[in-house]
Amino acid sequence: MKKILIGCRLVLCLPLTLGSIYAVPPAWYAKTVKEVLYLREPRPLPRGRYTGNNLKINIADEFLMPAPTPLELDFAKGTVLEDVTLEVRDRITLNLRGCILRRVVLKSGPNSKINLEGCALETCYVDCDKARYRRANGSYYTMEEVHAEIGEPKVSMKDCVVADTTLTSPYLSGLTATRSTFLSCVLEAYAEDGKQKNVRYLQCAFTSSTVSSSDVLLNTSQCLFNDCECPDVLSADAGGHLTEAVTLPLAWEKGRTELPSATANGKIRFELAAATPESGSARSHQWEGGRLKVSDLPEADAASQQLQEVWKLTDFKTYKASANNAPATTPATRPATGVNVGGTSASAVITGAPAPAGVAFKSRINQVNGLLISQLASGGEAGQVTRMSLTALPSLGESPSTLKFNQDVGDSMRKALNEVSKFSQLRHGGWPVGHALEIGFEDKYIGKDGPSAAVACALLLEAAITGSKWDPAFAVTGDMNADGSVQPIGGVQAKIRGATKGSCKLVGVPVKNEKSVMDILVLEGPAPLVGITVFGIKTFEEALLLAATERPQALQSALTDFDTMRTVMLRDPRQIVPLLRTPHAAQRLQALLAAAPNCYSAKYLLLYVQGRMPRTLSIGGSIEAAQSSADSIISAIDHDVDTNMSSLKGDELGTSLNKLRTLRPMLDQRVWPYVDNLVAYGEVIRGALLNPVRSGARYADLVSKSNRAAGGAKAAYDKLINDVQVREELGL
Repeated sequence: MKKILIGCRLVLCLPLTLGSIYAVPPAWYAKTVKEVLYLREPRPLPRGRYTGNNLKINIADEFLMPAPTPLELDFAKGTVLEDVTLEVRDRITLNLRGCILRRVVLKSGPNSKINLEGCALETCYVDCDKARYRRANGSYYTMEEVHAEIGEPKVSMKDCVVADTTLTSPYLSGLTATRSTFLSCVLEAYAEDGKQKNVRYLQCAFTSSTVSSSDVLLNTSQCLFNDCECPDVLSADAGGHLTEAVTLPLAWEKGRTELPSATANGKIRFELAAATPESGSARSHQWEGGRLKVSDLPEADAASQQLQEVWKLTDFKTYKASANNAPATTPATRPATGVNVGGTSASAVITGAPAPAGVAFKSRINQVNGLLISQLASGGEAGQVTRMSLTALPSLGESPSTLKFNQDVGDSMRKALNEVSKFSQLRHGGWPVGHALEIGFEDKYIGKDGPSAAVACALLLEAAITGSKWDPAFAVTGDMNADGSVQPIGGVQAKIRGATKGSCKLVGVPVKNEKSVMDILVLEGPAPLVGITVFGIKTFEEALLLAATERPQALQSALTDFDTMRTVMLRDPRQIVPLLRTPHAAQRLQALLAAAPNCYSAKYLLLYVQGRMPRTLSIGGSIEAAQSSADSIISAIDHDVDTNMSSLKGDELGTSLNKLRTLRPMLDQRVWPYVDNLVAYGEVIRGALLNPVRSGARYADLVSKSNRAAGGAKAAYDKLINDVQVREELGL
C-alpha cells in the first residue's frame, strides 16, 4: 500500500512544542511504552484479562487490512486491560462498556471516538494525539483547522469511576464526562478550553483532585468538588483570555485551595453553590489510594493474556515492507502521512454536455506522462513518472458521455478533474455522446490524491477529441482552472528528479513554481537541469505546444541541439561543469532561450555559467529543506519521549543535525532562527538518547528541557510564518 500523492499535500508532522498546550505526563508514564506496534486486523476482544506488556498500539485505518470503512472495536463487559497505550484516529471507534482499565493510556486523534460507559479507570492517562499537520508550503494548520478538515476527536465518559488518573485538555482530546466520579485525579486544560466555554464535565464529582487551571472549572456544570485544589484561581492572570467577565457557580467543599470570590483580575467571579445530588457515578466503589474496587464490576477470572497473542500487530518496518509490495486497498491515499481528509470512490462520474450532432471522438485510447510523489518512510519524497491513459468506450448509445477515474482517488483530484472537464467542454462545445471515458494510471492499485494531474488529464481529453498524439518523452505536472490557467502545486523538485529517472527529456511545470527550479540549482548544482529540459507553463496552450510531437521549427531545432549537448555531457557527469562553461555551450543555451523564453533549464544554466546563479534557496524552499532535514528531530518529540528514547538511534539524530548545519548557509536568512532552535532541540534529545532515561525524575527533567527547546523552535517558526513578506512570497 505504497502512498502516492499528486500536488498539494497535507503533511502529518509531529509537534514542535509540548509547552503550555501539552501537559507533562504522569511520572509512571515514562515506563509505560517500551515498543510501538500497529493493529493490522480488526479482531474483537472476547471477555478476559489482557495486558499490553507496556506496548503502544496505534489503531488507524491505514494500517488495517482490509482497510475498513468507519470501524468500531468493542470490548466486552468485565474485560480488564492493563499496561497498554491505545492511540486511535482515522474513523476508528473504541467502545468500552463495563471494563476495568489499569495503567492504560488512551490517546485520541482526529476523527476518532473512544466511548467509556460504566468503566473503572485506575492510574490511567487520557491524552490527545500530538501530531501536527503541515501544508505543502510548510505552514501548519491550526488545531481548529485540523478539527474542521479532518474531524474532532471524541472521548466520552458516562457513569465511570476514575482514580489516580491524569486527564489533559478536553478541547484537544475531545473529552466529555457525564455523571462520573474522579478520585485523586489531575485535570489539565489550557486557554482554548476556557475560550470554548463548553460543558465538558456535567454532573461529575471530584474528590481529592488537582485542578491545574481555572479553564477546567469553566468547562464544568453541576459538579461537586470535595477536598480539591486549584492554585490557578489565585494567580494574577487566571481567566485573562476571557473577553468579558463571567460568573461561575461551584459546589466547592473543604477545598485545599480556598475559593476566592473572584480571580485577581476579576475575569471570573465564583459563587458557592449547593451540591447536586446526582453528581458523580451511582456505582458503589472503594478507593484509599490503593486498588480501586467497583462493586458491580466483577473482573474476568481468566488468566491474563498478552494483546500480541490476541490481536495481529506489526512494527512499522514490517508494515512498510509488506505495504510497499501489496496492492493499495484504501479508499484514497491519505495526504502524505496517513491522515484522511476526504476521498471519493471511483464511481464518482462527471456527465458532459453533448457536442453538436455528428461530432465523434477521434481517439479511443491515448496516453501522456504524469508525475507522482510517493512519501518515503524516512519522511522524504520521491518523484516518479506514471503513464496515464484515457479510454473512450462507446457504450452509452445516444446518452451524454461520462468521465471518471478507473480507481479510487481523493477529493482534491476529483475537484481538479471537474475543473478540467469544464475547460474541455467550453473549449470544444461539449463532448461527443455515447461514450464512457475513463482515466487510469499504470500503477492502478495505488491510491492517489492531489490536483497536479489536472494538466495531464486535460491533454488526455484533448487527444481523445482531436486525435492528437503526445511526445512520449514529455511529462507534465500542474493544477488547472476551467479558464485553462495552470496553477502551482507541491513537490516540484522531487517530480523533476522523478522525470529524469523515468527517461523523460522534457517536463512542464507551472510558472508559479519557478522558484522550485531555482532551488534545485542551489541544492544540487547544474546536473539535474542538464538531465532534463524544464519548461514553465502558464496556460494549457503552452502545455499543448510542448506535448505535441510536431513543434515550431525554431523550438524543435533548439531542443535537438540541446539534446545533443546533453548526451555528450552525461557520458561523464564529472565533465558537466567544464563543458557548460565553454562558449559553444553558452551559445546553444542562448539559442534555446531565444526560441523558448519559458525554458527554465536554459535560463538557470546560463545564470550558472555566468556566475549569476542564486546562492540561497527561496523562502519556501528553505522551509521545506529545513523541515525535510529535521524529520528525525521533529519525530523525536512525540515518538521518542513517549517510548522512553528506545526506538531511535543517536546516529539518526546526529545525521539530521549535520544536515541542518550543512544546509544553513544555503537557506534564506529569515529561516536561520528556526533552524538554530531545531538544532538546539535535537541536541537535547540526542543527549537523552546517548544517556537513556531510567527514572521518572529524569524523565520529567527531560520533558521540561525538551519543552523549552521545542518552544523556542515553535516561536521561531510562528514568527517566520506570520511575517507579512514571507506570507506574500509563499502565496498565503
